Amino acid sequence: MSADVAAIASDPAYSAIGVQEGQSYTVRELLNAAMVKSADGATLALAEADGSNLEEFNLKMDQKAKEIGLKNYTIVNPVGLTNGDLKGLKLEQYANNAENAMTANDVALLARYLVQTYPDLLQVTAQKDADFYIAKDKTVKADNLNKMLPGEQYAVPGVKIDGLKTGTSAAAGPSFVSTGVYRGHRVITVVLHANGDGGDARFAATRQLYNQLKGMKTEQITLPRWLHRQWVANGTQRSVAIRPQQVSVWGDKDIKNYSLAVRLNRHGQNGKVLAPVRADEKIGELEVASHGVKTIDNEPLTYSLYSSEQVPLGNFWQRLWH
Repeated sequence: MSADVAAIASDPAYSAIGVQEGQSYTVRELLNAAMVKSADGATLALAEADGSNLEEFNLKMDQKAKEIGLKNYTIVNPVGLTNGDLKGLKLEQYANNAENAMTANDVALLARYLVQTYPDLLQVTAQKDADFYIAKDKTVKADNLNKMLPGEQYAVPGVKIDGLKTGTSAAAGPSFVSTGVYRGHRVITVVLHANGDGGDARFAATRQLYNQLKGMKTEQITLPRWLHRQWVANGTQRSVAIRPQQVSVWGDKDIKNYSLAVRLNRHGQNGKVLAPVRADEKIGELEVASHGVKTIDNEPLTYSLYSSEQVPLGNFWQRLWH
């Protein structure tokens, strides 16, 4: 742990966990502190562990943001403090009051990227507390700042919330990006600068969003028979049954004039799935396109398709026939 990071990690004016200069910590410990306690010093320590200086790390974050598809954002540092708050780590090209900025739409895109690409992160953010080893014979228990986890004060009946991140600054106000599972669907909500006294206004506002979701209409779309099976190459049979054969779409009005399309996984060839196929193996995606319902980046809704049966690899003559 560098002296510059330790100075921030031990400052009670920030979200401090008390890491010590010269002490070593595991990545998991720092991740717990960053995601559960929102510890600023732990987050900066993870950025330093990348081996880059702060300016280089900012460039990497900017490149990743573009890859994810973020459009309206400003990156000043890896943690979200103002540049002046970084003490010995502040960058001279920014004013002291410069800080990160992002639209709610981009926060949602970033959150979706995280939970899809690193689903194990939810095992960290779902913890109600985490132990953090400070130094020899000194361990602290950090309580999760997320008050919407199951059993907590702002938990939403029928929704299992397991993340994701709180945030607060003078400019951004109390903010919170949540994620949870409702009726089998992964949901992401974003609240920035929640109105009201105290940091709990963000949780109350998030709960209102989930309650609004409960009031939305669910429409079932039954897949046509031609989508019930997909062609298989080199298998003991020429097609494989797929599931689901019905998908649900949320909205505040009927879904009309929609189109359905199947996109096979990379191992598919010429519109066919390549044998062998395991039962319950993901073989592709179903896209539902409609003017009435789109994803946050204006792409079709996507549902995973799985095989309902096993298809072994065929013998030479079967493969030749296929």
